[in-house]
Amino acid sequence: MTAPTRTRRFPLGLKVAIAFVLAVTVPLAVAYLLVGQLGKTAANVAASDAELRIEAMDQAMVHYHELVHVTKRLHGEIAERLAKHPQIASLDPQVDLAALIADPDQAGVRALALLAPDGTVLAEAERKRTGPQWVDRVVHQPLTPQGATLRLTFEVSATLQQDLQQLKHAIDGTRSVAQIQSALPDSYQGAFLVVIALAGLFAAAAGTVLSMKHTGRIARLVATARKVSDGQLDARVELRGKDEITELGDAFNTMLDDLEQTRRQVEYLQRMGVWQDVARRLAHEIKNPLTPIQLAVQQCVSAYKGADTDPTRFARLLRDTGEIVEEEIEGLRRLVDTFRTLGALPKVEAAPLALAELIEELRLDPNVADRLRLNPPAEPVTVRADKLLLKRVLANLVENGIHAGQEAGAGGDVVVSWASDPARDVVTITVDDHGKGVAADRREKIFEPYVTTKSTGTGLGLAIARKLAIEHGGDLSVSPERAPTGGARFVVSLPLRGPETSLA
Repeated sequence: MTAPTRTRRFPLGLKVAIAFVLAVTVPLAVAYLLVGQLGKTAANVAASDAELRIEAMDQAMVHYHELVHVTKRLHGEIAERLAKHPQIASLDPQVDLAALIADPDQAGVRALALLAPDGTVLAEAERKRTGPQWVDRVVHQPLTPQGATLRLTFEVSATLQQDLQQLKHAIDGTRSVAQIQSALPDSYQGAFLVVIALAGLFAAAAGTVLSMKHTGRIARLVATARKVSDGQLDARVELRGKDEITELGDAFNTMLDDLEQTRRQVEYLQRMGVWQDVARRLAHEIKNPLTPIQLAVQQCVSAYKGADTDPTRFARLLRDTGEIVEEEIEGLRRLVDTFRTLGALPKVEAAPLALAELIEELRLDPNVADRLRLNPPAEPVTVRADKLLLKRVLANLVENGIHAGQEAGAGGDVVVSWASDPARDVVTITVDDHGKGVAADRREKIFEPYVTTKSTGTGLGLAIARKLAIEHGGDLSVSPERAPTGGARFVVSLPLRGPETSLA
């Protein structure tokens, strides 16, 4: 079957670049068509508005000047009126100047001083200044030809002169703006378009660079996906950064790792399925002739009555032969039972299970009780599993660990630990022994049928144990690191919420 041909698609980076260019140039084209008319309209509106503002500000300037003149005349009239006061005119030092300051007719007067011709102060009174926004203005009113004067101090606005100056500057500036906007040169329009065009080109270039940067990473992701689809299952994508694309790449790699593990488990189950079928057939074929052989040998031995020539030697030979045949037949029976077990493994029927209770039951075996060391977690762990099948897995691992330690000359103790990882939704059970460990090149092969490192056994125990772990939704593996005990560490991983029934 030929692979489907892939049509050449328009690159995403080029699409994004074109979109950036269109997004900048289309508004530019519209602006070029409308900017002239809009400029003229804006200039006319601005000029009219400026003229109105200038007219209002001119009127305000006139009113400001009128206010200044009126204030000065008022001050002069007050000074003349006070100069005619009898006590002031007679230079009476007993004159009550404070009362005159408080009189509403003398609004704005803050201080009064009666001065003799030689400048001597005959009488004086004042009140506090109203606030920092006011300043003093002093007026001298002559009283006599000899030089006696009345000094009047008025409060006037401190910012009046400054306000007049600012108003004048505002009027001048508005006139300048009105003249510029009412006579906007055509070169301004061209310069405006040039500036906008340069900005648009810069934006398009920046957008193109950024788009190519991101689309390049997407392209690497797509290329990796195509490699996987073409059969390169070990292909992985490498993306740098901390954005969503990097997270997508990490999730993609995690998915490929999970698929690779699932693929290996499926292949393993398929191989085990083939072995199960062979086991069923072979067990049937071996079992049939065993019983007739055994009966024939037993009948032969029981029928012997002696012989004329060396009957003792013949009897001994016949007895030895019978024992050998009996022993070999028993060995064949055990092999058949093992094959029958492999060929008729029950299905997983998971239920909530307290892991500590199940592992504690392993001590009921007298051959294991004195060798088993448990290392439970601080919190109890409950897992969904088939109690009988999971117990069978752990019993096999413990038994193998004891044999491995004894063959290595150690005591043969086995340490079982377990813990849950809610973040990964998994439970791990470790079985550590005191054996010689498992070589790196045998970690995967050790789970194949008829592969064993023990001097005795068929090599089916670990194969069956891993198959049962996979059918629980987990796995059985050998840790690449040595166990704290110095031997091998077998790791059973199970999901916290396992499947209801077998995955096989």
